[in-house]
Amino acid sequence: MTTPTGKADWKAIRGDLLGRIQSGIWKPGDQIPREVELAEHYGCTRSTVGRALRDLATAGFLDRKRKGGTTVSANPVRKAPLDVPIIAEAIRKAGHVPGYRLLNADRLRPNPDLSVALGLAADTVFWFIAALHLADDTPHQVEYRWLLPATVKGLSRDILEKTPADEWLLRNVPLTRAQIAIEATTPPAQVADALQVDAATPTLLITRTSWRQARPIGVLHLYHAPGHRLMTGI
Repeated sequence: MTTPTGKADWKAIRGDLLGRIQSGIWKPGDQIPREVELAEHYGCTRSTVGRALRDLATAGFLDRKRKGGTTVSANPVRKAPLDVPIIAEAIRKAGHVPGYRLLNADRLRPNPDLSVALGLAADTVFWFIAALHLADDTPHQVEYRWLLPATVKGLSRDILEKTPADEWLLRNVPLTRAQIAIEATTPPAQVADALQVDAATPTLLITRTSWRQARPIGVLHLYHAPGHRLMTGI
């Protein structure tokens, strides 16, 4: 850990600890040092460290349990105007049994507009992932995801056969910033087939562009079966 220069107030400590979470040094589920150890490292009181930890816990980056220590939240970067949970987790919370099928995983060039929107060359090659998410064995969502290979090193088709991309990303390349668009649209023919709906049936499409610090991760297109209900809070 780095030590903030000058007087180690709680805001400086919070910034240093947050940097470790967002950089991936501390991963989801990792237990962080005890308050007394942090206080000794930063040369401050335990109450100062405690205030920094409480603020990070309130923001959703840490989970604090009495006698259980403090761990990095399982989804430390989802605090945003729109709550975007793990897909299987959301299906389970809705009272259904989640399922997952990988439809495609290949290195492809997307529409040049996608690359340019991320500030990349028009001929940039991405990982393209297509997957079907089920609820009680019924088609629920189709995921089209474009990921930059340089940002998702270690990702492979073998991994994606068993693990949905969103779960792998959360553990290995959690986003720190995202832009989200929501619209009703008629789906591509392949999406309509996977969702078992007529191609003229409007579906809910959520498009999320994500970054890790200043580095783009990729773009997600998530098509929802008719009747999907989206809820959030402010």
